Amino acid sequence: MQQHFTRLKKLAGGTLLGAAAVFAAPAHASVASFDGQAPMVYNHGEKFQDSGLTFTSQISAYLQSQGVNSGMGGAILDSNNPNSCGALNDCPTGGSGKFYAGLNDGSVDIGHAGGFFSLNSLRFAFFTPLAGLENLTFGQLVLNATTVDGTSLRLSTDFAGQDEDGHFMFSTWKLAPDFKALRLSKINLSACLYDGNGGCFNMADWAPYAAQFAIDDLDVNVPLPGSVPLLLLGLAGLAAIRRRAH
Repeated sequence: MQQHFTRLKKLAGGTLLGAAAVFAAPAHASVASFDGQAPMVYNHGEKFQDSGLTFTSQISAYLQSQGVNSGMGGAILDSNNPNSCGALNDCPTGGSGKFYAGLNDGSVDIGHAGGFFSLNSLRFAFFTPLAGLENLTFGQLVLNATTVDGTSLRLSTDFAGQDEDGHFMFSTWKLAPDFKALRLSKINLSACLYDGNGGCFNMADWAPYAAQFAIDDLDVNVPLPGSVPLLLLGLAGLAAIRRRAH
């Protein structure tokens, strides 16, 4: 899989290393598998929780830019139910149990009530709006992250192809060590489709509302109770040091 990183090395070499002691707050591992969720359709802005994470469904960024604030953004579906994906969509293979599907160029915001979390890996797939497509790499999963100090960065990786029966497959995205070490306040996951000229777009001219994705088994580290005040105190100390330096 091809991975694309923006500003990550610069961030890791500066703020991350300088604040390593502060960000070493106690945490424990958790996996958001969605298996405890009931099959459900989520409209824009609707939320649910899984393994300490809060998921917020979002309709396409284009529709939001046009002032639209309603519509379906995602759904919980079941890999073990062949009818779960409906007549048009083709469920990806290689999943186990339930998964979250981002629909119609939509996205999903992910945060943690404790204030921060880190992401180690996740499973993902192209969630095709039509069965029987050619076995090509149609696009990428796109991850936009915001760290606790307000830094933004963007990563993306190609969707896997199809199995021998023509179904798109889940694959695992293992994040780089520099990224896994970051303390994140929020991530947003969406999809983009290739335009054939080197670009990848969420609202693709040749296939509007077809940038869809499936995610499962988000492996995260979340703070233990009582560690967030320690982190905030450390951040306040860093801010004071920066003010004195200037």
